[in-house]
Amino acid sequence: MSRETRLLDSVRQLMHVMLVSERTAPEHQHVIRFNALDFHLLGLLREQGSLRASDAAEQIGIAPTTASSVIARLKSRGLIERTQSKTDRRAYDIALSDKGLEIAQTIHAQDIQNMGVFLSALTASEQDMLIALMGKVATHVETLQKTEG
Repeated sequence: MSRETRLLDSVRQLMHVMLVSERTAPEHQHVIRFNALDFHLLGLLREQGSLRASDAAEQIGIAPTTASSVIARLKSRGLIERTQSKTDRRAYDIALSDKGLEIAQTIHAQDIQNMGVFLSALTASEQDMLIALMGKVATHVETLQKTEG
C-alpha cells in the first residue's frame, strides 16, 4: 500500500470517528446531533461572534445557498439569531443565541476532550511533532485554496 493510500485511510478513519460515528462511547459523543456544516458554523460563530451570512459562507468555503440552509436549520432549532446589519441595511448578521453559545461551548469542550483521547496514543514529543506537521500541512492547504480561489 502506498504512503498516500495509508495516509488517506488514516485521515478517513479519524474523520469518520470525529464527524460520523454513532458508535463512539457516550462520554465522547456530542450533546446534540448535527452535520459537519452545523458544527463548523457554530464553531465559527463561537470564535468570531456576529458575522454576515455571506462572510460565514466564504470562511467555511460553501455556496451561499448551502449556508442559507445551514442558517435556517440552526435558526429553527433556536441556536442562532438573525438581525439586520447595522452597517448595511440590505444584509443580515448571524450570531449565536444563548442556547447556541452553550451548545457551541459544549461541543468545543468535547472536541478538546476527544483530541486528548486521540493524542493519548502518542508521547508528548510525538504530539508536539504531529501538531507542528499538521499545522504545516494546514497552512499549505490554506495557501493553495487562496491561490486557486
